[in-house]
Amino acid sequence: MTSVTTTLENTRFGTLAPPEEAIIRFPRGLLGFEAHTSFTVIAEKALAPFAQLQSLDDPDLAFVIVNPGLLFPHYKVEIDPREIAELAVHDLGLVTTWVIVTVPADLARMSANLQGPLLVNRLNNLGKQVVLVHSSYTTCHYIVDEMPKRAGRPQLESAHPVAV
Repeated sequence: MTSVTTTLENTRFGTLAPPEEAIIRFPRGLLGFEAHTSFTVIAEKALAPFAQLQSLDDPDLAFVIVNPGLLFPHYKVEIDPREIAELAVHDLGLVTTWVIVTVPADLARMSANLQGPLLVNRLNNLGKQVVLVHSSYTTCHYIVDEMPKRAGRPQLESAHPVAV
């Protein structure tokens, strides 16, 4: 496992040096990437509402993420209270929810993983990926299919709610 640095050379963004308060720590890593525990979010205005979750352990590892409430307004994360306890959060309103987006060459097939959301406590920047095993969500919800349903609706500003 590589050691975490706060300065990283990235081919897309150049030198990254996020301040400590912008570093999100996933103590257990992400599913399939357990050795990678430190990340930062890079948001480019031109790509909004999407952002990039950039690993600080590996400059070649990044995930496209999005606030699921922007695309799936009825999305709800329901998890066991023991899982949310790992984030040391006392107010669920302080939890930001992201989902990982798969961006294939055919953008019409772009999808969001609603079954494995990323939860981040905004006060301490502790993060956790959870798996919603008792839900109808899957790892592949097509974003383009959802767009006509979102036409004319206002954009949501806050992160999507979490329920325990």
